[in-house]
Amino acid sequence: MTPPLRPRISLFSKIMGGFLGIILVMIGFSIVILMQLKPLFSPNQTEFGLLPLSLSIENTLQTENAAILKYLTSRDPTHEKTMMLVMNRFNNECDSLNHLTDRSDMRVFVEEIAKFHRMIQECVQSQSSLVKQDLQSDPLIAFQQCQPLSDSIQSRLHNINDASLPSLSRGLKRLEKQMSGAVGTAYIVLILSLSVALAAAVIIARTLSKPIQALKAGTEKVGEGHFETVAVTTNDEVADLTLAFNLMSDKLKQLDEMRMQMMSEISHEMRTPLQVIKAGCYSIVHAKNSAELSQRQREALGMITQATNRINSFVNLFLDVAKMEAGLMKFNFEDVDLSDLLTPLVQEAQLIAQTRQINVEFNLDKIPRLSLDKERVSQVFSNLLSNALKYTPNNGTITVAATKIEQCDGVAKNGAGCIKVDIKDSGVGIPEEDLSKLFNKFYQTKNVPLVNEKGSGLGLALVKHVTEAHGGRVSVQSKVGVGSTFSVLLPA
Repeated sequence: MTPPLRPRISLFSKIMGGFLGIILVMIGFSIVILMQLKPLFSPNQTEFGLLPLSLSIENTLQTENAAILKYLTSRDPTHEKTMMLVMNRFNNECDSLNHLTDRSDMRVFVEEIAKFHRMIQECVQSQSSLVKQDLQSDPLIAFQQCQPLSDSIQSRLHNINDASLPSLSRGLKRLEKQMSGAVGTAYIVLILSLSVALAAAVIIARTLSKPIQALKAGTEKVGEGHFETVAVTTNDEVADLTLAFNLMSDKLKQLDEMRMQMMSEISHEMRTPLQVIKAGCYSIVHAKNSAELSQRQREALGMITQATNRINSFVNLFLDVAKMEAGLMKFNFEDVDLSDLLTPLVQEAQLIAQTRQINVEFNLDKIPRLSLDKERVSQVFSNLLSNALKYTPNNGTITVAATKIEQCDGVAKNGAGCIKVDIKDSGVGIPEEDLSKLFNKFYQTKNVPLVNEKGSGLGLALVKHVTEAHGGRVSVQSKVGVGSTFSVLLPA
């Protein structure tokens, strides 16, 4: 029974949904911050409204006195209307003050202010009638008749102001505490919102990037010759790409297995006829009763024997690689003096190098005995020396150096350090883009056309496998036109 398909969500929907979620989180926390700060910007306590309103009434009273004097002086109906408007504003402000205060002593003052103001209105009306009847009367004297009432209102307003100051001071202190608490809460909410938004952004980015990183890692493994499938963890465009990649990887794996199987069968089939050819060449050269061979015949037999040995070497090398990939390669570890292992290999390389005027130097420090497979490790250094000779032009230099070092990155830890063997040549060098693929089987670098002798592309793959089977590591540094240095690290 096939599992039910998950609903498909596109990458665009995921990205937009993630951003929308972060925006909503930030908006929500912003609203919380504004609610915390709202009381600070809109205080509605009595003590904060009482004093401003009292001062406003005092200013209105002064405006009213000026309007009364102007009306009594001019007897102009327009100025009378202005005076009445100011008086009405005064009454409205007194009503507001009466509703705002909740203290009995202040209510008494407000009621007295209202009473005195009504008396002022009556006084103005009576004095206005006298002024109209007696045109020769002095308006200033009429105004002064009502002034004591205005002074009484002024006195009551001062009493209200004095009475409200202590409560105003307490209100300011309370507001300061509220402000401190609100600002602290706002900071906490802000930090929390940023943390939530950052965590959401990280989760979204991780959700999108994780399958892409897995696909990238799988691609790198395929480039190294390891054909593995990548787990499908999403249901979007990346999932489609991953499925296509897995299909490609499976096809490449099948092709590689078919190629290896075919090459293995060919190699097995070639071993018997190669032995027959070698045996035939040997019997011809060493036959006792046959006629003596001519120089040309001897050279032809030598060429046949040399070509047969090369083919046989390739067959053995390929079979070793096949065993390596199948996990069937066996190792016979024993205590070995590295000097005894390297010396004959270097001497053989020196003999070959003499024909091309290549100088082969050998520098060997005092190093302890190692536990290794002598035959397999000999293959490692033989392949590296063979490559050095192959890619080094005439009159070049090859240096073989073996030293003990303490820093052994990538090597099995045993507390005794490791042995580093460097094989350095002044050859054609290796392009930088080829270095990461150099130890893959069948891989040939771009500078192969610069040399006459072609390789199989299997030697360095075998070098890497044998070295790692000994708990070691092989690396290379190279520059085109300068040369290459292959370093083999083995645990001491």
